[in-house]
Amino acid sequence: MPIFQSMNKKYSNAIGWVKENSYGIDSLSECGMDHFEFLEQVLKDKRIVWLGENGHGIAEHSLLKTKLINFLYHRMGFKVVAFESGLSECYSSNYIKDKLTVNELMSKSIFSLWKTEETLPLFQQIKESDDLRLIGFDFQPSSKENLLLDFLESIDINFTLEFKEHINKLDYMLIDWYRNIGKYKATRKKVPKDIYTSFQKDKKVLFDLITQLDIELETWKEEFHRKDLYVPYIVIQKLLDNKRKFIDRLDAKHGDYLKFRDQIMAENIEWICNKLYPNEKIIIWAHNTHIYKNIQSLYSYKPMGSLMSPNLTSQSYYLGLFMYEGNAALNNGSVYELRKPPKKSLEDYMNHSPSPVSFLDFSCVLPNESNKWIFNKTIIMESGTMQQIITPAEQLDGVFFTKKVSPPRYI
Repeated sequence: MPIFQSMNKKYSNAIGWVKENSYGIDSLSECGMDHFEFLEQVLKDKRIVWLGENGHGIAEHSLLKTKLINFLYHRMGFKVVAFESGLSECYSSNYIKDKLTVNELMSKSIFSLWKTEETLPLFQQIKESDDLRLIGFDFQPSSKENLLLDFLESIDINFTLEFKEHINKLDYMLIDWYRNIGKYKATRKKVPKDIYTSFQKDKKVLFDLITQLDIELETWKEEFHRKDLYVPYIVIQKLLDNKRKFIDRLDAKHGDYLKFRDQIMAENIEWICNKLYPNEKIIIWAHNTHIYKNIQSLYSYKPMGSLMSPNLTSQSYYLGLFMYEGNAALNNGSVYELRKPPKKSLEDYMNHSPSPVSFLDFSCVLPNESNKWIFNKTIIMESGTMQQIITPAEQLDGVFFTKKVSPPRYI
């Protein structure tokens, strides 16, 4: 048999294997919980489900994840949704969600990237449910208006006026510096010397402020425990620790900052799973590049998914989301067109599934000639535009694939 015929046969066999082993969803907009029943067997022994996405500005990814969470909550008992957003903002908003509208719950918790029509049903469900909780795991502020003070005032602890004023001052200064320095980081520009010098002065002020808040918090420790408020106490401790670490690394070089951010997000997820919600099933919403479970990133550091303890990794299912064609939005909202994936890329193989949305499980698959692309280095299209190489089965346990995507409908 000529070489090219042999190669074409192997490719055809690989396509046939994908068609045979993938699960399809014919209409994402109209599908309900019953359409995800195939996941019950796949996830039956898992406590943590990582939901990735191949870009933050993809309407179909957010809609799919919203529907997946609805299924996981109602059918499989997952009751915590952890967003790639501020720990302080998300916990505080969730704690006082009865006092907020759905739009307020979204706007005061998560990054604006996900304040869309596609995620609105999820936040409606979080607001209306007594046992579905929102939490964040990022140390970066995700909302201009942090509700930490509102959270503190809703606790049955008689905080001093000075303590609350210090909290308010801390958050005001922190968000102000995040904006001032962040605009240079976003464009990879060097922070001007005068701004850097001014930040160094405020850095000491902020550190001293957090130290004072820690000391003051300690004075109420017994009262917290006596009133069975242990969880709010450890949350406030953790929030202050996150704010200290954020301030400490805000002026770091771009690559160092990204590396440290993933480390802190990993620490926060470990804390959420082991300390805050040790008995709950947890869903993690983040970018694919953060959830890869066994990889050195392009910046030569491990993302948070690769930093998990063996115990949590064994309880986890890592689910990546990919796409083939259409348009998506950058973090600033501008729309771009996806590039066509090359032949024998992950996207190319998955695109041969007959359904517009499909799922393929890697976790129980044994290697053979027809599926070896899953176990070998394979091209993926990061954000739908940049070629990267991963070994799919080493980084993920399964993938959801959408053939055509569009930008979100921002609220």
